[in-house]
This record gives sequence, C-alpha cells and structure tokens, in this order.
Amino acid sequence: MPDTIHRNFKQVADAESARAALLDAGFSGGAVQLNLHDARAKDTTTSAVDNIMDSLTPDDADQTDHPVAHPAALLSVDVDTDEQREQANAIMLRYGGTEA
Repeated sequence: MPDTIHRNFKQVADAESARAALLDAGFSGGAVQLNLHDARAKDTTTSAVDNIMDSLTPDDADQTDHPVAHPAALLSVDVDTDEQREQANAIMLRYGGTEA
C-alpha cells in the first residue's frame, strides 16, 4: 500500500546521512525528500510576551526553564510496500529520526 513516512531530525547532517543511506538502499531520488525547518524570527509582540512570561515564572531552580529543542529537518520517504516501510523506518531510526 503506497504511503509516505515522515521523520524529524535534530541535526541537518543526520537527516542528510539518512537520505544518503536511503538512496544507497535503492530508494529513488524522487521518493526521498529533505526539508529544512527554518527558525522563525520573533516579532516584537512575541518577544515582549516571552519576556513577561519569563519574569513571572520561576528561575532555573526548578529545572523548567530549559528551551525545548526543535527539529532541524524533516525527511519524507514514499514507500509502496510494508517491506519498504520497515526498511526506510529502520534506516531513519539509525540516524536519529523521530516520529513527525
């Protein structure tokens, strides 16, 4: 059954390595798509709200003020069979891909 698998990667280099491994495994270039996540610049309103919220929340003493890591890239693979799905998933997991 045709389907597309999507996985996020923390590092662009990991996504590129997974893409290369998929191509080496026989997936066609048209079936493998790499998209980089662009960090959005904060506007003045968003920065102001963040500053207000930071001033109202506890500091690092409670271990809650650590920023959440955002994925750097999304790798998508078109698969036609369950075997391809399993193979693509195993390759992407090997390079740190996580469920999108």
